[in-house]
Amino acid sequence: MNRNCVVYVIDEYQLAINVGTSHGVSVGDKYQVYELSNKEIIDPYTDQSLGYLEIIKGTGKVISVQKSMSIIKSIERSITPTKVIKKSPFGVLPESEEYITPEDLPFNNPEVGDLVKKI
Repeated sequence: MNRNCVVYVIDEYQLAINVGTSHGVSVGDKYQVYELSNKEIIDPYTDQSLGYLEIIKGTGKVISVQKSMSIIKSIERSITPTKVIKKSPFGVLPESEEYITPEDLPFNNPEVGDLVKKI
């Protein structure tokens, strides 16, 4: 069975995956990167297998596409942009505005073979 997965770790922010234009991938598509847990989850009431947990490593957006592979870049952010208005104590100085911009976050320990799925 051929699975969509990470085939090369460029750095902690960019990964190459084994799907491309021949699979219908376009720039801007989003993919979730994950690995499966080592332990199969069994329902304690029915004793049926529920499968394996998907351990999420991050979400990326396609920034480059080739026929059989693509590069995704992490789109995870630490915070949303915020506007902060600072007021001067005792009204001595004028108010000031400060913008806090979000920080890009890397994928969480990406490895070749991690699975990917389009979201």
